[in-house]
Amino acid sequence: MVGDKRIFTDIQWLKFIDTERHWSLFSRTRATVDYDNQTNLFSGAYLNYTLNNGLGGSIVGKIGNSGGGADVGVHVFKATSNWMLFGLASIGLKNKLEYSWFSICKFTPKINEKWMVYTSLELFNLFGREGHLVSVQRLRLGLDYQKFQFGAAVNFMELGKRWTQNSNVGIFIRKLI
Repeated sequence: MVGDKRIFTDIQWLKFIDTERHWSLFSRTRATVDYDNQTNLFSGAYLNYTLNNGLGGSIVGKIGNSGGGADVGVHVFKATSNWMLFGLASIGLKNKLEYSWFSICKFTPKINEKWMVYTSLELFNLFGREGHLVSVQRLRLGLDYQKFQFGAAVNFMELGKRWTQNSNVGIFIRKLI
């Protein structure tokens, strides 16, 4: 995503580990650089076990600018050929209490054999003993041409107890492999 305040890159993949599609590994690495060369990096791996009803457990390992850690939580995962939902409520495994909600919802209805509408909404909320720490909303609206996706993008962020707001508006390009 090239935005009005920063460039945002996000590499994601989801791999099912077993033939019954109960065990999966989701990985993502995000990096941002603003136009003053301030950078932010995050990488996380989510090991998931999902029951047939879509509910399951997750263990998350993560590392970023603010350090590393692990979370454990409960997730919901549902997917069809044109929509997907993953939501995870988790608790950080460290001395200081942190709990979070992370979700991705995608809807990609077909227009014809080569074109689809591409929409995505990602939400992240992190809270601690002192209250709200950070919230993020990432919205994408565009088109998909044979697994090449592009369109309008906006990232919103709210920080701290006062929910201090920040946004980044621009365009995105995405390629499915």
